[in-house]
Amino acid sequence: MFDTDPSEIALRCQDRIDVFLRLEDHSQKRARFRCIAMITGDGDTADVTDFEPHLHRDAQALMHRAQKQVQDPVLGQTLSLNDMTHWPAAIDASNPLDVFLYLEFLRTWQVADMAAHHMQNRLAQDPEHFTRDPSQVAASVAPVFDFNRLDRGVAIARILQPAMQARIAAPGFQDDKPGSAGYALRMIGDLCLRAGENLLALACFETALLAGENPYRRRKAVEASIAAKDPDRLSHHLRAYQARWPLPSDLSDLAEKRAS
Repeated sequence: MFDTDPSEIALRCQDRIDVFLRLEDHSQKRARFRCIAMITGDGDTADVTDFEPHLHRDAQALMHRAQKQVQDPVLGQTLSLNDMTHWPAAIDASNPLDVFLYLEFLRTWQVADMAAHHMQNRLAQDPEHFTRDPSQVAASVAPVFDFNRLDRGVAIARILQPAMQARIAAPGFQDDKPGSAGYALRMIGDLCLRAGENLLALACFETALLAGENPYRRRKAVEASIAAKDPDRLSHHLRAYQARWPLPSDLSDLAEKRAS
């Protein structure tokens, strides 16, 4: 239906604009959405944070497309689901297909929100039982991460991180083959970092490293150490990275500055 798939969709979220990518999931015969960037500030002070910098997206072009969508009067009009007089007319939108894109997003978001609410309640009621299956933990966290639910992510992290730390520290723990326990902690840590909960993010990344070491998790711990302004943890994670892998240029520059 959408000629430009994967399609971008921008939405206002509290004090920012989130930009999502629509991805067709042929195995499930449905689409899913993943937040790829957020825009903070207005006008000349607007700033784009791309969550996939390795793709080298054009930040200005991404911001222009997002602003065009959030400023479209048809997409921005008040919508009452049980009042047809308040329904937008697709023909009046700058791009009629955008109306269908937003309606599909609304349905998908509602399903994910219900699942996240159920997951959060289960986690709060019995963290020990909830964390027994790493694959289930990762599957439950993924929609919260994909939809960039920062407040909910922080609330989940406050319970999940200590519960997972205890699970990983227990005798005989071994993450599953895909590394689901570490992946879940990395996702929830990313949400904390985006929300400015830097110490909590650092705890999540360090717990993810206990589940299994890889350069991406170690790098996230470096980023969280910088954001948390913790020089001791920063030095530790830089040394740990360097002991196993060559430092990327930006981390190498950072290590040299700290050594000088």
